Amino acid sequence: MRVSLSSFEPDESVQEITNTLKREGGVILQNLAPPDLLDSVYEEIQENVPEAAQKSSTHLWPDGNRTVGALAAVSSIFAEELLIHPKVLEIVDAMLLPKRTMALQPIDDASNSPQADRPTVGDGLWAITENEQKSSQLVWQVSDPDRGPNCDHYNLGASVMLEVREGNENQVLHRENAIYQPYIGYIPKMREFVVSVMWAATDFSEENGATRLVPGSHTWSEDRIAKENEIAQAVMPKGSAVMWLSRTLHGAGKSRLSERRTGFFHSFIPDWLRQEENQYLSIPPEIAEKLSDRAKQVIGYSSSNSLGWVKGRAKENLLVEGSGAPI
Repeated sequence: MRVSLSSFEPDESVQEITNTLKREGGVILQNLAPPDLLDSVYEEIQENVPEAAQKSSTHLWPDGNRTVGALAAVSSIFAEELLIHPKVLEIVDAMLLPKRTMALQPIDDASNSPQADRPTVGDGLWAITENEQKSSQLVWQVSDPDRGPNCDHYNLGASVMLEVREGNENQVLHRENAIYQPYIGYIPKMREFVVSVMWAATDFSEENGATRLVPGSHTWSEDRIAKENEIAQAVMPKGSAVMWLSRTLHGAGKSRLSERRTGFFHSFIPDWLRQEENQYLSIPPEIAEKLSDRAKQVIGYSSSNSLGWVKGRAKENLLVEGSGAPI
C-alpha cells in the first residue's frame, strides 16, 4: 500500500501542522493562496525572463525542464505574497526557532539604537565571567534545543521556478541538507536547519510529475534507500504548498502529460548558514530596496548582533544608515 502525505487547511493550527511536520518530515497545505495569484506570479516571471534563459541542462534538471532562479528579483508578487506568506512564516518560526520571529515581530526602528544592537545578560545565553586573576571572558551557554533560540533570524536559501515537462524520468531522490555535505554529517536529534516550500503554480498530479517525498525519511540513516511503496506524491490543487525538512528525501516526479507542471520553490535557513543561492548578486540592492521591509529581511538584508553586519548600516535594514555593527 502506497503512503500519503498529511494535508491541512489554511485555518488549521500551526501547532498541529508543525507537530506533523516534525513527525512525518513533510506536509501539504491545501488552498493556501488564490489560484489566480499563482497565475500572476507566472505571468510576471515570463514577462521578465526570456524563454532561452529558462532552459536547464543539469543532472537534477535535465533538458526539457525549465528553471528560473532569484524569483524575488523577477516577481515582486512572489516576494510579497508567497515568500513571506504569514502562515508559512509562522510554521518556519516554529521549526527554526529564531530569536527574532519573522511572522509576528514588528519591524522596529528602535533597533538602530546602540543599546538594541547588543545582547543582554537577561537573555540567559551569555555572561562575562572572571577568574581569581581578574581575567574576564565572554562565555556563551547552549540554548534549549526544543525551545531555542536556534538562530537570531532566518533567511531565504534559494528561490526557483521548477517546471517539469514531458519526457524526463523521476528526479533522483535527495535531501536538502546535501548542499552542505560532506562538510557536515548526520547528527541524531540535530536541530532543524532547512525548511523548504513548493507552491503549486499548476495543479500537481501523479500524471504531471507532482513532487515525490518519503515520509519519515528525515529520521533514516544516510544509506537507506526508499522503496517505491514508501514514496508519496504531493498531489494538490493550484495555490497549495508542500513543505518539508532538511533530511526528507524528495524529488520531482515524471510527467506523462504535455502540459507543464510548474512549482515555485523556496527554502529558509538560519542566519548562521551560507545561503544556497547568492541573494546579493541575484537580488541586488537596487531591486531589494523596492520590496517591503519584511521581504528585505527574509532575503538577507538584515543582520544579527554578530553576523552579516555592515558598519554604519541599520541592523534591521542594511540598505539604510544606522548603528547595527558590534564594533
